[in-house]
Amino acid sequence: MAKNGETKYWNTRLREAAEYIPGEQPQGLESFIKLNTNENPFPPSKAVLEAIRAAANETLKRYPDPTARVLRETYAAAKGIDPECVFVGNGSDEIFTLIFRGFIEPDGLAAFAYPSYALYSTLAEMNGIAYDTVPLNKDFSYNLAGFLKKKRDLVIIANPNNPTGTYCEVGEIRSFLGKYKGLLVVDEAYVDFYGGSAVELASEFDNVIVTQSMSKSYSLAGLRIGFAVAPAGIIRGFMKIKDSYNVDMIATAGAVAALKDKRGFNYNNEMLVSNKEYLEESLAALGFTVVPSRANFIFVQHPKVSSKEIYETLKERKILVRHYTGPVQSEWFRISVGTMMEMKTLVKELAEIAGQV
Repeated sequence: MAKNGETKYWNTRLREAAEYIPGEQPQGLESFIKLNTNENPFPPSKAVLEAIRAAANETLKRYPDPTARVLRETYAAAKGIDPECVFVGNGSDEIFTLIFRGFIEPDGLAAFAYPSYALYSTLAEMNGIAYDTVPLNKDFSYNLAGFLKKKRDLVIIANPNNPTGTYCEVGEIRSFLGKYKGLLVVDEAYVDFYGGSAVELASEFDNVIVTQSMSKSYSLAGLRIGFAVAPAGIIRGFMKIKDSYNVDMIATAGAVAALKDKRGFNYNNEMLVSNKEYLEESLAALGFTVVPSRANFIFVQHPKVSSKEIYETLKERKILVRHYTGPVQSEWFRISVGTMMEMKTLVKELAEIAGQV
């Protein structure tokens, strides 16, 4: 009998795969302070919005460039790399889907850190790929040596990690690649806030893919643009298995304008980092444990009030943060950095909640 909305037409992988649950998007969202999905609180720049409006013209009757050539060249110029080593995806999530579809054998073994981005395991299950996890160290730093203890064909590390915000130095990743013989994917969705990209490694090794996104640091979550940087042979593989026209004209126009608007990018980034530092200092003063983060979010816990209780109380007060289930991460909660007004409101509410103990 069908359950949970299933029908008899679901195949075995679909029935058995764990569903990826994104951050809450409740009805009446405009009445909430939304700090649960790591969106940038600041809007795209005027130059980006003008480019998007200009692209909404009669040329939309045509298909977009299937290779996203202009966007690839613009991104490559910004990073100082060869455009032939760049692939553009419909968000980095599409890139991960393609990796599981075309870059690991059906009987291969994938591995991820724990805790980390839950979509990795969902995509592995949907593609029939076996996987295991390597726990982070007690301080939430990466245990890269743990991935070498047995043969693993694909390793994905989020750097900075989500949900902890912890960062692995490029030198450590380079040393790991000197020993690892499978394919390494470095997910850099949050790297732009503090820098330290591993993009350079794609020109040094033939077994690495570095992915980046315009959703967070460029305030373009609604456009769905992601990049993969890898040796040209890997990029040709992406081109072979991607959907025909995976990046639309309007998204391309906005992304090109955003990459060229360095002033707007730097302005938003500086404000966000300042707000994050205020939040970290304020919560530490209230007795919270704050994991050092190089992303646009922080991972925190209180010594006396459970993270689940804090999450539920904040939600009652119309503030959304992210609380997880599962070992280790259920003891913590994640806060996306918002505007300074939102951060001050949050700190006030958390002071009241923590003070009730």
